[in-house]
Amino acid sequence: MHLKNRLPFVFFVSLVLTLFLGIFLAYPDISAAGEIAVVKVDVANIRTGPGTDNSVFSQVGLAERLPVLGKSGDWCQVRISDGSTGWVAGWLVALETTGTTPEPSRSGEDSGSLKTAVVTGSVVNIRSGPGTSNGVIGQVNQGNTLSILEQSGDWYRVKLSSGSTGWVAGWLVSVRSAPAQTSPPVNQDTGGKTPGDNSGKADNQSGKALSLNVSDSGGKTSATLKASAPFNYSSFFLNNPDRLVVDMQGVTPGDLPLNTTVDSKSVSQVRVGYFQKNPDVTRLVFELKGGAQYLASLSTDQKTLTVETYIPNVSGSYRGKIITIDPGHGGSDPGAIGAGGTKEKEVTLDIANRIARILEANGAKVVMARSGDTDDDLYERTDKANNAKSDVFVSIHINANNDKSIGGTTTYIYSGTGARVQESDRLARCVQAEMIKTLGLRDIGVKSANFAVLRTSNMPAILVEVAFISNAAEEKLMRTDSFRSKAAEAIARGIGLYFAQRRTA
Repeated sequence: MHLKNRLPFVFFVSLVLTLFLGIFLAYPDISAAGEIAVVKVDVANIRTGPGTDNSVFSQVGLAERLPVLGKSGDWCQVRISDGSTGWVAGWLVALETTGTTPEPSRSGEDSGSLKTAVVTGSVVNIRSGPGTSNGVIGQVNQGNTLSILEQSGDWYRVKLSSGSTGWVAGWLVSVRSAPAQTSPPVNQDTGGKTPGDNSGKADNQSGKALSLNVSDSGGKTSATLKASAPFNYSSFFLNNPDRLVVDMQGVTPGDLPLNTTVDSKSVSQVRVGYFQKNPDVTRLVFELKGGAQYLASLSTDQKTLTVETYIPNVSGSYRGKIITIDPGHGGSDPGAIGAGGTKEKEVTLDIANRIARILEANGAKVVMARSGDTDDDLYERTDKANNAKSDVFVSIHINANNDKSIGGTTTYIYSGTGARVQESDRLARCVQAEMIKTLGLRDIGVKSANFAVLRTSNMPAILVEVAFISNAAEEKLMRTDSFRSKAAEAIARGIGLYFAQRRTA
């Protein structure tokens, strides 16, 4: 090759090496491809570079699978569906290695130890395989208990009431050990079975419910259940109508009455049912009156469960409290944008201002993490709350999803552990319950996430996703004063219920 013909080639190679070196120096942690980033949240921003100081140019939705091109610190460079590339925060995705399938660990059919999965999500999909890329073959409701047959990564293969099997996401269930094979669970409240029905019972270690005493004193209704052997319990709320469900594992109903009429300030009646056999689960259903809260405790010997229900006195619960309200996004970051042009940053600021007025009118001091249409760093927002020694931090957001049919309300807490997270969970449940009652949207429930504002706040902190701006009907609602006022009132009332509950407890 003549020298004059080699010059363009040499120039081209030099240019490529220079570009590669520039990328390497800019992003020194960059790694080779071979991974898939699976989006773990309802909506995640795709940015022009690795960091929140880079601009958002696209968004991706829950369960989307994005090829990983490289990494820089906690950020992943990914390719999205239109072929363009950008950066997503690593804490918003789960990484899977391409071309490999996790080795299943057998925990049911082929071994002596049986585990069960108790559904914690409101409505959970059952899929044909272990991953969101597999089709949905059915759904199960919150509180259902399913036999675990095997595990693959974060997914469990479970046995359904129809006898068929499918896969459920591990982050949507609570896994528990059980001593024997599980019968198909009953799916409606107490299941319609008579309490004394012990036929087919295989678990000889289960205790028997001996008595259920319900009393009302000082505005509190106390239900005490005693059993002949130690047991565990779990509890959750159901809405429309309001019910408190308490499942006691390792207890048969014995001769307890099907219904106990109470008619107190907080409870109209208590129902008992044989929810599941082998392992035995007895279910108590408290039919609640508006705004009722509860406290449950198990005795030291685990044979006596006490459930107290009450209507909190919210008046005065705000006085002297310091509350930080954080309107999501702002300034150059509009957040999610609806098909009708509605911007998340405008809705969140309006709702936050309404909340602030309600709280201040009831004696609280309000710190606004963002008071106008300004660019406020996420860490600056929690710095304001921490410096003010706020009692709680409440971030207001509007959700979005590529699936325009999805709608509903969600409240997030930090995915860590400890007393602050426990208090955050209590606050989240109070606010979520009031949002569902007031707005009437789908109850997606309380979820955990590693959002920066939840992770870096020193006090109980929640992030409320009021509704979906990507859903045409919900976008239309959030453009109205009525909806925004109702959302603000519900969030403020939920905060008040939290403080009242903490004071009573």
